[in-house]
Amino acid sequence: MQREEEKERDARVAPDLSDPGLNRYMRVYRYYKELILTGKLAPGARIASIRRCAKQLQLSRTTVETAYMLLAAEGYIVSRPQSGYYVTEFFSGKDGGQKKTEKETEKDKADNAVIRYDFASSRVDRDSFQFDIWRRYIKSALRQDERLLSYGEPQGERELREALCSYLERRRNVICRPDQIVVGAGIQSLLHILCPLIRERERAAFYNFGFQQGKRIFEDFGFVTEDVREAWKRGGLAEGSVCYVTPSQMRVWGEVMPMAERISLIREAFDKDILILEDDYDSEFCYYSRQTPSLQGLAGGRNTVYLGTFSRLLLPSIRMSFMALPDSLLPLYKERGRCYNQTASKTEQIALCQFIRDGRLESQLRKARKLYAAKAKRLCTAIGEVFGDQARACPGEAGFLVLMEVKSGRSAYELSQDAAAAGVAVRPVEREGALPGLLLSCASVSAEHYEEALTALYQGIFNSSDGGKTGGAPVR
Repeated sequence: MQREEEKERDARVAPDLSDPGLNRYMRVYRYYKELILTGKLAPGARIASIRRCAKQLQLSRTTVETAYMLLAAEGYIVSRPQSGYYVTEFFSGKDGGQKKTEKETEKDKADNAVIRYDFASSRVDRDSFQFDIWRRYIKSALRQDERLLSYGEPQGERELREALCSYLERRRNVICRPDQIVVGAGIQSLLHILCPLIRERERAAFYNFGFQQGKRIFEDFGFVTEDVREAWKRGGLAEGSVCYVTPSQMRVWGEVMPMAERISLIREAFDKDILILEDDYDSEFCYYSRQTPSLQGLAGGRNTVYLGTFSRLLLPSIRMSFMALPDSLLPLYKERGRCYNQTASKTEQIALCQFIRDGRLESQLRKARKLYAAKAKRLCTAIGEVFGDQARACPGEAGFLVLMEVKSGRSAYELSQDAAAAGVAVRPVEREGALPGLLLSCASVSAEHYEEALTALYQGIFNSSDGGKTGGAPVR
């Protein structure tokens, strides 16, 4: 009976995704919000899982998870570990006909606004990638008729794994052999292979506890997840546990882990048999400091799984990631892991292999770093010109994001709603004891539009009904 009710609830997932005026995650968000407010989803009702919803709507899990996170942030739903998402009792159909408050009216305006400048997107700049060159490599791969008639190797094409080993040793001081490399379509697909191999470790501590996509997978496999700061309060990481770290992106807007902290973590891992999962996210985009050797290299390959991706360096749509397993996990992987089919395109693996061998990847890296370093600098300058002393730009040490601290008596979330109502999408960041922050990606908006986009952001924040007290014309 309960299974039938769950199927009936899951069948309701049919939002209209045709509205071009809203991002897809906002359309999913508005659909569920309407069901909750009208009482069609009662308090305590379980909504479709992220995986099921993404499959039914033919959307990415990230899109659906973003919508769910927004619903949870506003109190419409709550996540129960190892169970799913449930409707809360704070909003019910009984009050659906009452007059909306001023705050709700303002929020509806933000929801319905057409986003003209999307600083919250994970897009890359079109000028960062040479499409014509990549097309040549794809066409060359497609001419290998015989090779394409078979499925790809479960572990990834051998030639690509050899090219990756050479590249990683040269660029990141990673110590590995081709038989230690596993290729997959994205970090999440690799974690689905890895988690069953290390399930007995039971606990996983995250340096960046906001990495929801990773946490969710560990929780689905029965791990207890926690913020590494909570572990430190207890006296350190649990013996035999897992530690997930992004050393080139310690905070969401970019902070590189110092060498002393890397050494300290490695020593603790050796002493307590802790498995380090080093997600080297955005390591290629360190603008203001020299690249620090990987944890995996510093540890001599012991007790460390190295994870990397080309989604930012190439294109997000080229789903190509990899992990280097330590020798201690190889026998178990050979026993179980090879049962997993390869998720990355064989054609793109062949193309990427030759792309690396010809030196194109390193050329692409130089081009992208130069472009994004210039864009981040220009975005910071534009923030100063438009906001004056009412905001401060904090560029990240690595990555694509700039944190803008705003002098305001309101929360970062309220500021982001005002920004959305003005047609500017940003990501809110709340930090204890600090000014409200807004994250802006320098990649997703053209540099030529920074000033007009920031002017719209300024007016949305300081000329809104709540913030007009400090309003006025933008500072030039």
